[in-house]
Amino acid sequence: MTVAPATPRLIDRGDLLAALDRASARKVTIISAPAGSGKTSLLRTWADRLDRAHRLAVLQVHRDQHDAQDFWLALLDAVRRASGTIGDEPPAATLEFNGRAMVDRVLAELADHRGRLILVIDDLHELNCPDALAQLTRLLTNLPPDVRAVLTTRRDLRLGLHQLRLAGELAEIRAGDLRFTERETRELLAASGITLSEAGTALLHQRTEGWAAGLRLAVISLTGHPDPERFVTEFSGTDRAVAEYLLAEMLDRQSGEVQDLLLRTCLLDRVNGELADLLTGRPGSERILLDLEDANAFVVSLDPERTWFRYHHLFADLLRLELRRRLPEEVPALHRRAAGWFTVQGQLAEAIGHTQAAGDWADAARLLADHSFSLTLDGQAQTMQALLQAFPTGEDHPELALVRATVDLAQGRLDETAAHLAVAETYAETTPPERQRRLRVAVASLQLSLATRRGDLPGVIEQVRFLASPVTGQSNEDIALGSDLRAVALMNLGTAEAWTLGLPDAVRHLQEGAVLAREVGRPRISTLVLPCRRAIRSPRPSGAAARRSPSPNGTAGARNP
Repeated sequence: MTVAPATPRLIDRGDLLAALDRASARKVTIISAPAGSGKTSLLRTWADRLDRAHRLAVLQVHRDQHDAQDFWLALLDAVRRASGTIGDEPPAATLEFNGRAMVDRVLAELADHRGRLILVIDDLHELNCPDALAQLTRLLTNLPPDVRAVLTTRRDLRLGLHQLRLAGELAEIRAGDLRFTERETRELLAASGITLSEAGTALLHQRTEGWAAGLRLAVISLTGHPDPERFVTEFSGTDRAVAEYLLAEMLDRQSGEVQDLLLRTCLLDRVNGELADLLTGRPGSERILLDLEDANAFVVSLDPERTWFRYHHLFADLLRLELRRRLPEEVPALHRRAAGWFTVQGQLAEAIGHTQAAGDWADAARLLADHSFSLTLDGQAQTMQALLQAFPTGEDHPELALVRATVDLAQGRLDETAAHLAVAETYAETTPPERQRRLRVAVASLQLSLATRRGDLPGVIEQVRFLASPVTGQSNEDIALGSDLRAVALMNLGTAEAWTLGLPDAVRHLQEGAVLAREVGRPRISTLVLPCRRAIRSPRPSGAAARRSPSPNGTAGARNP
């Protein structure tokens, strides 16, 4: 039996073939990667390049193979054909199969072969028989000196080859090795006669993540397409050819429980076990996610501890399409659950994004306004802009004026900041008492920042007088203002007092702000206090120099334009 002829190669992946050459010098090589990664194509191309001194014994495992005897008889037949020792009668099945004896028989055939022989087992993941896998481990760990084995699989199998690994006799080629690079993507397109811009090529590579089947399907669709750039922009896992492949080879092959988890969690950019348990309504999700990653099922861990995961971009596209088809009425509720979880975890940007996705625009506006200080202090000003832009026409809630003022102040648009603060101040007077105090302090803190940036001494003094009481008080109502806002307000207040030469109060408020900033994990606020302290030791600047002095600001670090 010989390897089937390789399909025509559009590009030369010489580095990958060289890697397989090096790997095959060891006793056992495992090529483990998802469906469509090019494992079989790599084997065929590599086999075509081998010299006559190498003989190949090739076995393609049948889909959903459960019978150990069938597997071993097919493997023995492949070895005999490669060795040229096949007789008139092929090995026959028996009523009482002895796996150990069969392994000994295959090892004897391999030992009798003269010269180099490479045993190739393709699609080993299809062997769903623990006994056969245990017997295969014994074969692989006892191969004769001139025999090598190359295995391909879609998932990591429990073969017990740790001794070979320790001895340096186990090589692995994994999904990352098989992915096309951006350079190879460019070469593939050129070889197919497709012209794309650098940006279009980069986007196609990003969307497919170098997945061979995704690139090949894209190339087929791009051939003769009237607008290749537009096609790439719109290319996703919902493309008919890609969706059909992923459905047949990935999603439909999972159990009902696994499919349900994938569908209910696909609306997340990242997922962990606890969050998946919440969205599915049952425990055990982390184990499923770990198993899916081990199975190369387009699930990727994001951290060394393997607690957070994401789905391949194209697979996530398909899953979201299937979620809308199968469970459309549950999508808003899933977003709301996710938003609640992220809010509790302090992951505010994701919480707001899911609240928007649920269509709860008023709640999203309230969340964004309440946490605009926190997001700014986290360095997420651009994220805030994106969240603002996500609000549709007709959902321009007054609370968003405070957020727009924060963004404009950070970018030095002082006139726009003043206009938004006027709207926010008017709105704050109409809110319930439990929210009014927080909004008024937030507005005053930004107004103080704006006045200082403009060198408006009367405005500074006015806001200092307002902030002094609510910010420095110790009532439960004041504490409810929120630690982030309170720390920023104290910093602004102290700096403004230093600016107006209220030095004793300035030192106290700056110190209180620094302590609170450290307590709530906001060291950036604390470091911003240092130049303010230096300003206390210097004479107060005046005129134009005042505008260049260290300025307090509600955005904790916005620079003068």
